[in-house]
Amino acid sequence: MSTTWLPCGNYHQNYVEDHAWWQTKFIKGKMILLALILFFVIPFIADSYILSICNLIGYTILGALGVQLLIGFCGQITLGHAAFVAVGAYTSTLLILEFPWPKIILDWGLAYPISIIIAAVVAGIWSVLFGLPSARVKGFYLILTTMAAQFITVDLILTQYVSQIGGRGQAFSLPPGTIKIGPWVIDSDLKVYFMMLFFSDFMYYCHGKPSTFKSRQGLGGYQG
Repeated sequence: MSTTWLPCGNYHQNYVEDHAWWQTKFIKGKMILLALILFFVIPFIADSYILSICNLIGYTILGALGVQLLIGFCGQITLGHAAFVAVGAYTSTLLILEFPWPKIILDWGLAYPISIIIAAVVAGIWSVLFGLPSARVKGFYLILTTMAAQFITVDLILTQYVSQIGGRGQAFSLPPGTIKIGPWVIDSDLKVYFMMLFFSDFMYYCHGKPSTFKSRQGLGGYQG
């Protein structure tokens, strides 16, 4: 059930209205103003440092939407979500930097999209390794298993072993021009910013669809 405060005399008539993105004119106005600022103001007045901060915020929002899927919709507690995000990030980065991609894949700009898909699969498989044992516990012990996933994945495996590949250390960085999606070469903070906006809006759209919302309710036993 929606928790949005509506003006007196306004009521939801169906499920779609109850879970609509913008349920009042005031909210709609705020979101339109925010979209104008994000797409038409910040890209033209911000320098590279501000854009890099915006990119960090945007990708943090993507991770938060994943937590919202688990906790907000499915009712499952997790404190180790960042570990699986890190697995996907390291997988994609290592594939770009270390894997010998065929020249045709590089020329067509498919290496980065393929690495993202593989990273999602690897992160999903890694989460299953912790998810299956966690399915047999609940409450406080479920929280402990997610914390264990965080410490084992990030502090042990990624920091001590995976991050040493290539002698780069814990922080990997992709050289400008390495990220290429089809003909679009992402070689500046501004292009990364627009890519971040696309992924953030896409995830927000997926979260807001009523049909997928009902599916998530059934998956987690959520009671609205």
